[in-house]
Amino acid sequence: MNRVLALAVTLSTLALAAAGCESHDATATPAAPAAPAASATPDDHALCVQLMDQSRECTADYIPALVDARAAADVPAGIAARVKADREGVIAQANQEWANDSQDAAIDARCSALPPLDADRDAARGCLAKAACGEFVACALPLFAKHFAK
Repeated sequence: MNRVLALAVTLSTLALAAAGCESHDATATPAAPAAPAASATPDDHALCVQLMDQSRECTADYIPALVDARAAADVPAGIAARVKADREGVIAQANQEWANDSQDAAIDARCSALPPLDADRDAARGCLAKAACGEFVACALPLFAKHFAK
């Protein structure tokens, strides 16, 4: 499925992604270099890792929501039709991919390649404050979706 749902993850994650941050064939496009004061910081990396760790903790909510978000955006192209035909099958495949993409080394690599979080930094922290997985996923997924690339 062309790693449809990898770190959507991975960010994307931001960053968000997802992270998380995004899928392997839907990688985030790096933003233009920011002024030195606004460049990515070790804190951005740590925030991304926290988002991805929480996404991993919330896998049962995260993966179906990620599949649905990618289908709504049709990123990668054709996923909307695949989800319409066999949503459960796409989710099953995404879960298989997530088993690898949610490993610590994969999360670290994804978060190391992210652009600065800038305007999403406070929103990401707010998402991490959500105690319930459903609330976290609903908060974080729009941040990840900003990084879906067609």
